[in-house]
Amino acid sequence: MTQHAVNPARRRILQSTVLAAGASLLPFGMGMAQPPARARWRRPSASSKMGARMLQSYARAVRAMLALPPEDPRNWYRQAIIHTLDCPHGNWWFLPWHRGYLGWFEQVCRELSGDPQFALPYWDWTAEQRLPEGMFDGVLDPNHSAFYGTAPEFEARLAAAVANSGYWTSPGGVYSRNSQYGQLLARNIRFDADVMFDILRDPSGRMFYDQPGARGIVRERPGISLATSDAVAPATIRAALDAPDYPTFASPKSANHSVSAGFGVLEARPHNSVHRCVGSRDCNFTESRGFMADMLSPVDPVFFLHHANIDRLWDVWTRRQTLLGLPTLPTGVELRTDLPDDQKSAAERATDYYRWAREPLLFFVDAKGAPVTQIRAGDYEATGFFDYDYEAGSGEETLPKMAGALARPQRVARRVFPGSVLSRAVGGARPATAQVKVTAGTLESAVEAGQTVVANITLNFPQACRDPYIVILNGPENPHGIDAGSPFYLATIVMFGHRGSCGALSFALPLGAKLSAARGAGPASDDTALRLRVVPMHAMMGHHDMGDEDVELVAANVEVY
Repeated sequence: MTQHAVNPARRRILQSTVLAAGASLLPFGMGMAQPPARARWRRPSASSKMGARMLQSYARAVRAMLALPPEDPRNWYRQAIIHTLDCPHGNWWFLPWHRGYLGWFEQVCRELSGDPQFALPYWDWTAEQRLPEGMFDGVLDPNHSAFYGTAPEFEARLAAAVANSGYWTSPGGVYSRNSQYGQLLARNIRFDADVMFDILRDPSGRMFYDQPGARGIVRERPGISLATSDAVAPATIRAALDAPDYPTFASPKSANHSVSAGFGVLEARPHNSVHRCVGSRDCNFTESRGFMADMLSPVDPVFFLHHANIDRLWDVWTRRQTLLGLPTLPTGVELRTDLPDDQKSAAERATDYYRWAREPLLFFVDAKGAPVTQIRAGDYEATGFFDYDYEAGSGEETLPKMAGALARPQRVARRVFPGSVLSRAVGGARPATAQVKVTAGTLESAVEAGQTVVANITLNFPQACRDPYIVILNGPENPHGIDAGSPFYLATIVMFGHRGSCGALSFALPLGAKLSAARGAGPASDDTALRLRVVPMHAMMGHHDMGDEDVELVAANVEVY
């Protein structure tokens, strides 16, 4: 039989198998969905009894990795540098990259801890709004003496290993974007000296923090800030899980995983805020300190617990979408086949899924320190690859009890209410302002009907920005004094990452119950528009030492889905 005759049949078989597998998740009529088989490893909450035991194994693994020579890719700092070199933020590869990173890291921990049952704990910051107690013990605190205490010590130990890592040459002497060196050049990382400059000498903000400033949150003050508490609140998590499709949930599409385009609710709010809270003055308001604030954040062991919770919420969203009969991956997955690329149909190659799944992720290593063979984003689209699941945590309550039973009324078409920018510059104490012509009553009715209402704010950053901004919903003319406890407070926008965090970036910020709170606290009005203002957070605190160039508010709208 010719190849032409075989392929369509093979395609139909594969697609029928996919459809049958999806149908098997749905009950006959309205019966209960069959629970999935338990995975081999279950990741526990760090604060549970099993989580406490896993933290002990985790500490053994961290100590072993710190003791490895820097030439070993499993060395603690070499693992952190993978994140520094390659990690995507502000785009739709944010989730699969971190799933792959955590999955391989977990296998290294399992190997080096001597615990074959090790599963990475997660920090459920929605339920426990303080750093887990065990994360201040021994090597789980980056201020421990087993870590490099100063930048000169880090450089003396790591410089040669980074230079000799093999990242800096093209395989066979032929340039390819789909090589480690090609990926680094796309990020303007030309050689090992660029990496060390970013980590140790960048005058706009280096990534290495000397002890005792390796973490911003300390045992004596383990709680998160009020603004961070809002970012991880149940209402925020519910809004993230209500996303109707993958790009809305995971952050927007971009050209490749080196380029930021914007931040969905999950990444804009809990992800960025927890990073900055644990690792900077955004929580202690005294000084910028702590690895968690930037791209060398995996030096702090809490990084992996934070991202395990992000990954857990992706799993909750995936299961929720499945029960609701909604898509769990970028569009076009239904056309997926296992045919070689040159035999795939034009329709399959033209889909969002095809482009998303083929993005190269090239820096992971396995439990023995060898490069992995799973080098595409699509390899990490499901938890089944690493055979793990999660102990139940916050967000599980949003799952419908029966497959096909909607958790809210039948979905209506997505609605977007465009806004007008009235003043653009965000700098000093001046708020930028946008107005959206939609009544608060219209949006409150949507919320009461079970729909999600989100404000999308687009800011243009002239350069990489590390300053936080407060978004104010309506409120008095003079915004001074509005903080996270105010009824007019909508959200804090915080950036995370060193490279790529400039240009026009969108931020999805849930409105929800804040609509009625702002309207109830404000002066009487004709209720025909919402006003959204953006002001530097430090200016609200009486500090006006912002950068030389203003950030620009370029667009705003309100979206209902």
